[in-house]
Amino acid sequence: MKQKINPKAMLLLIFVSVAAVMLSGCGKKIEVSIQDMYTQTRMSAAQGATVQDILAEAEIDIEKKDEVTPSLDTKITKDHEEITILRHAEAQLVVDDEVTHIEMTGAKVKDVLRRSQLTLGEHDSCDHELEGYITDGMTISVIRRLAVSVTADGETKDYLTQAKTVGELLDSEGITLGKKDKVKPKLSKKLKEGTKVVVKRVDVKEVTEKEPVAYQTRTEKSNSMTVGTSKVTRQGVNGEKKVTYRVTYVDGKEDGRKVVKEEIVKEPVDKIITQGTKPKPKPAASKSKSKGGKKVVSKKKVYDCDGSGHGYYIIKYSDGTVKYKDF
Repeated sequence: MKQKINPKAMLLLIFVSVAAVMLSGCGKKIEVSIQDMYTQTRMSAAQGATVQDILAEAEIDIEKKDEVTPSLDTKITKDHEEITILRHAEAQLVVDDEVTHIEMTGAKVKDVLRRSQLTLGEHDSCDHELEGYITDGMTISVIRRLAVSVTADGETKDYLTQAKTVGELLDSEGITLGKKDKVKPKLSKKLKEGTKVVVKRVDVKEVTEKEPVAYQTRTEKSNSMTVGTSKVTRQGVNGEKKVTYRVTYVDGKEDGRKVVKEEIVKEPVDKIITQGTKPKPKPAASKSKSKGGKKVVSKKKVYDCDGSGHGYYIIKYSDGTVKYKDF
């Protein structure tokens, strides 16, 4: 005699069997590693649980722009035991008072600099570690510093400066300039590594000095002196004047001067040379010794005063006559 199976008992048996199978599956655990920026979390998760379930269990919140690998709907298996979270952040980069807004995901400070095509110089500094991750609201400040030198007031000093121009450098180091001081390179010149700035102190003063006034030489004529003769009838005497100069000094040494005013305090006295205008006497006509029978008593040589080497002879004869003869 066959025994009838109760339908309700059959359904109960099937339910128990399925539940047993499900329970046996849920019992398998997988060790999962969650890397959230600096923080690493290790936990056990049921095989087949999604990334989202695991993060919820670990009480890790995910923002809309964050990147999660593998994706949130991925089921964890032996092939997916590691979960990586890259946080989205909005920060700002400040360089030389210029602010740049940055929005990146999973980026480090060095990535921000690289993206901004910014290379740190030998003396530059950054207020955050280059390997550090950026976070929301972070301000990354880069301080630019250059090694320069300034020569002023007889000495040269080296500086590490954040100044951008020569003018800013002098202001920051308390080096004041006079109205006429000279600076090289010019104040508006942008600084670069190794720039050498030279400040030259310029001073302008008025100086008064006494100087001689040279005498002039003039010639006067006299009919009391024979042509070709001359003599100094008055010696020349230098005068004197006061001259006021505007003198420019660069670093204490005279660099140039310009006459501002002149005043004669003693007039010069001209030198006078008197030249003769009186004609030379004509020589007497010569007579033959055979006719007159006269003899030469004396013969005197007289040179012209012009230094030419020429002159005339004064010849006296025994009969008392005188003769002049050029040579």
